[in-house]
Amino acid sequence: MNSLRTALAVLAGLLLVGLIVTLVSADTLSRKLIEVHLDYMFARDQIRTLSSERDTLVHINSFYRLREDSLDILAYRLDSLQAHMQMIELRNNYVGYYLLIDTYQNRFHLRINIGNGRDILVRSGYCGTGKGWTSNDDGQAWNFTTPRGLSYVLEKSENPYWHRPDWYWQEMNITPPEPDEFIVIPDTLPWEEQIIYYHDSLTVTERVFVKKVPGALGSYKIDLGGGILIHYGVGRGRNISHGCIRMGSSDLEALYRSLPVGAPVIIY
Repeated sequence: MNSLRTALAVLAGLLLVGLIVTLVSADTLSRKLIEVHLDYMFARDQIRTLSSERDTLVHINSFYRLREDSLDILAYRLDSLQAHMQMIELRNNYVGYYLLIDTYQNRFHLRINIGNGRDILVRSGYCGTGKGWTSNDDGQAWNFTTPRGLSYVLEKSENPYWHRPDWYWQEMNITPPEPDEFIVIPDTLPWEEQIIYYHDSLTVTERVFVKKVPGALGSYKIDLGGGILIHYGVGRGRNISHGCIRMGSSDLEALYRSLPVGAPVIIY
């Protein structure tokens, strides 16, 4: 009988210990749950705050982008107004062909003032103009914007060569070749055969080392000064060039035939 009581007492003690351990564990878990809940509440408040700050920054960014777009539109209108005023002055003081270059829409307009207030559009089409600021991996930067304002045809020539400037290689992150590394196309060949030699006799890698390139500018070149040329090129309808004005072959020939040296060119 005594042994049974002892066993029951031991069992009761074990149950009591188990109950105490369970209660302590439950209290510990409860405290941890409270801490997690508080952390969650804090994190949720942080998330709400960050979301609010993000929305505010988005609104501010949208505001500045609208202002930036407005500035671009305002600049275009001012340039257009100045070009229109220059056109009026030309019509009063100049008779003959002249050229308009719209760098925003990348279009050209060849016009002729025949006097007595009669001004006629002769030809219009797409062109490519300067792409603005660009840089290479070394942090070198160039402004390839087509200069706006009134210019004049200073010189015209046929069968021109393109002389690669140093920035051609630097823009592509290539060290400019040394003078003795340049590949020279035989000048004993006619200009048309030099173009064939360039494309058919040289590899792609070798062409990069040609300083004086035949045919790259097309068959004609119109020089506006300051390194700005009107020549043949791809990418018409876009701001893509290094400052020059790119034309299609037929449009370039039409301008070459029509514009005399001294003809005004209004760029806006």
